[in-house]
Amino acid sequence: MKLYEYEGKSLFKRVGIPVPNGVVTSEPIRWQGKAVVKSQLLEGARGKRGLVRVTEDVYNTILELKKLGVEKFLVEEFVPHEKEFYASVLLDRETAEPMLVLSREGGIDVEQAKDVKKMIIPLERGVRSYDIVEAEKYLGVKGLGQIIQGLYKLFVDYDAELVEINPLALTNDGRILALDSKVILEDNALYRHEDLLKELGRQEVRDSYVELEGDIGIIGNGAGLTMASMDLVKLNGGNPANFLDVGGGASREHVKESVIKVGSNPRVKKIVINIYGGITRCDEVALGIVDALKEVKKPIFVRLLGTNEELGKKILRENGVNVYDDVLKMIGDAVRS
Repeated sequence: MKLYEYEGKSLFKRVGIPVPNGVVTSEPIRWQGKAVVKSQLLEGARGKRGLVRVTEDVYNTILELKKLGVEKFLVEEFVPHEKEFYASVLLDRETAEPMLVLSREGGIDVEQAKDVKKMIIPLERGVRSYDIVEAEKYLGVKGLGQIIQGLYKLFVDYDAELVEINPLALTNDGRILALDSKVILEDNALYRHEDLLKELGRQEVRDSYVELEGDIGIIGNGAGLTMASMDLVKLNGGNPANFLDVGGGASREHVKESVIKVGSNPRVKKIVINIYGGITRCDEVALGIVDALKEVKKPIFVRLLGTNEELGKKILRENGVNVYDDVLKMIGDAVRS
């Protein structure tokens, strides 16, 4: 489960990782001085898409972004800084141990960074002072102790897949701040963190999700139907980006979270949703899809059949979603679009 930036930063504060002063809002607000208005979406490349803006007119900037369908914003003080770095903790699959990843090249193009350092920090010992010294020497800055300890603690305590700061900034007055956050929690361990989910207003994800290498997101209800949808995408020349089975009786909220989960994958260019409604109500599915459209700005192709089918189709068509009776035509259109 991906957290919004403001949610990740709330966890950062718990472990002593410094972040800029800011507020979360759904409506335009007045702000004195220069600020950064950051659209709160579960998608990547917000900066490149103009959804993160430095401005002295916060009120009208939020109004402009709301016209693009953004509903929630993190408004932070603008922090002048000299350098940007990258820091994260994730699981090293070879050793099955936490791995600290650092780069002297932070920012929006970090994926292309050639200067990357990886440090395995075994669970049995945790972060030691010499790990911090090595990291500080590599980045050429002091004062990383709380940052690294905090990233590691969040990764372990919350069963995370990834805890990332990009960029980690060295400010003009010598402070080190996390200007952004990316936190992904392991879905299969969410049952251990019910208090956090309640605090965040989220629900435990109960679907089966497997990420693949393609660019067409796949959502179905029932493993067989979902796998059949993947096969049809392949037979039509497409390449599935994932397997996601929302199961039987999926609620509006569950469908919304599932669509956001698939749509937040930067590789996904379009999403195919194939639903056969028995105990699953097609109108609930449709409402969940419509809710997700506020955050997922990618083409969605839907085939609905079963309980409350006509109502579900009506809801989707009224909101501009591609709705089909024929699954072969749906997938063919999705692949060729």
